[in-house]
Amino acid sequence: MAPNLRNHVVIVTESETDRTVSGSGPNYVVSYSPGSLDNVDLGDYVYVEKRAAGAGTSSTLLSTYVYVVTAISISDEAATDDITMKYLYDTAGTGDDSPLDLPSGGGTSGDPEQAPHKYVRILGPAFTIFM
Repeated sequence: MAPNLRNHVVIVTESETDRTVSGSGPNYVVSYSPGSLDNVDLGDYVYVEKRAAGAGTSSTLLSTYVYVVTAISISDEAATDDITMKYLYDTAGTGDDSPLDLPSGGGTSGDPEQAPHKYVRILGPAFTIFM
């Protein structure tokens, strides 16, 4: 993850492979299997760590992409949980990319695995006084 995250907490890490995406930069709607994102709130951040496709999941981190959650559609009756997120920046400065086009390093260069999505909440400056 990005540096200086003392007041951040990971809410959930979503690493399923059945995710789909619609939209185009900088706004994306990512659809997940239902149930794992119940604690995600508007304004939470999504961190996606990009590695070279097929290089291994512990290979050199190329960039961390950061998105912010702008809309949530979660329902017990829905076939998917849909999270709308907006690209903010990436640590390598390479520019906007779909959150599903970022490889984890797993798989092969011809069939890369998608990188996990880490949903992160900033606890804020009030939390800092307790540290």
